[in-house]
Amino acid sequence: MTLSIPKPNMKWWQSSKNEVLKIVEEYNKEAWSEEKDPVTGNKWQPRKQPTGSHPLLKKSGKMQKSTKFKATSNPMMFNAVINTSYGGFHQRGTSRTPQRRWLGIGEDITPKLTPIFQKHLFKGKTVFKVP
Repeated sequence: MTLSIPKPNMKWWQSSKNEVLKIVEEYNKEAWSEEKDPVTGNKWQPRKQPTGSHPLLKKSGKMQKSTKFKATSNPMMFNAVINTSYGGFHQRGTSRTPQRRWLGIGEDITPKLTPIFQKHLFKGKTVFKVP
């Protein structure tokens, strides 16, 4: 009898991180356009009136346009480089401003990532002959 076991790819993150990074970027961009928290999927709280008619967190578009994601050497860890001083206030909320989290990863990203992991986690097979 022969037994085949998938051989783990110990460098799976190196071979998949660019694909995963694109999915994370798209995921956060989509959440932003839908004005929802990327972690919980809840809609952002509306602003108090009268404060303008522009979409939430898009008065100039600077915060969204300047945010860049970078994959780290640790699996599934990303850094977001933000070139505005006020991004953190929206992400966490303050005593005067409700939290409108615009960075993060929620459970609904899993179906998008699963095929990438399946493709990269195992490379080849180890075959055992069982007497």
